[in-house]
Order: sequence, then structure tokens, then C-alpha cells
Amino acid sequence: MVVDTLDDPATVNSIAEQADVAWETADSEIERLKVENKVREREDGLFEPNPVQQFLDQILQLIEDHSKTELETQLEDYQAQIEELEAEYEASSATEMRERLTSDDVSATEMREIRSVSDTWGALELEIRLLKNALQLYDDLARLSQSNGETPITV
Repeated sequence: MVVDTLDDPATVNSIAEQADVAWETADSEIERLKVENKVREREDGLFEPNPVQQFLDQILQLIEDHSKTELETQLEDYQAQIEELEAEYEASSATEMRERLTSDDVSATEMREIRSVSDTWGALELEIRLLKNALQLYDDLARLSQSNGETPITV
């Protein structure tokens, strides 16, 4: 998809250039993706991936790729990693960790570590949210697809 080249909201011209395709190709792809709700056009005329759709797609992909047991195991692993970070850094969240950057007595080396740890922590928190949402939907989707829950579901 041409929209996969987007890091920031962009015009059709920028998207075509980044994707190395003709303007017409980028424009028709964007129009198709708008219809599919994968891309949205902002009030300023720039296009960006639809974050709600991306979130839902990630949840569905987890359900398709993993059994319920695998999702539960991943959730346990990620939660254990967060608990290790909490104990090691005596913080309760990635946000709290990042707030340490503003402390007067933090060296550049410590700042890099704080940023790295808070980025990892934030990624783990996102994965946990995705897994929890996938697990909440899993039983309903398994029932609708007549899956036994031990094999991945086709959505």
C-alpha cells in the first residue's frame, strides 16, 4: 500500500514520491483506501492511516495468528517484563519513567537509558492492550467461526 510509506500526514504528491509511483497511482490507491476506511483525509487536506482501523486490524491479526492459549502466554510474558521494569526502575509506568528526564541531576547517558526503557515500556503497554482486546473478542469470534479456541481463528 502506498500509505505504508507514511510516517507523517502527507499530500498525494508526497505519498506518490515516497512510494515511488505515479501521482495517478497514489491518488487511486488513496481513494480506494478511503473507501475501505484504512486512510483518512484530515481537514488540512493531508492523508494519514486511520489509527482506529490500524488498531482493530492489529487485534484481528493477533486473533488470526494465535490460539487463545498463545495469546494468554504472550500476555503473561509481557506483564512479567513490565513487572521487572517496575522493580528495577522503581516506577509504575512508562510515563513516570519518562518524567525523570526533566530531573536536574540526570546525565546524558542516563537520559538515553531512560528514553530507551520508557520506549520499551510503552511498547509493552501497547502490546498488552492489544492482547487484552484480542482475548476479550476471542470467545465471541471463536463461537461465530465455530473454532475450538485452540487453533487460530480465520476472521
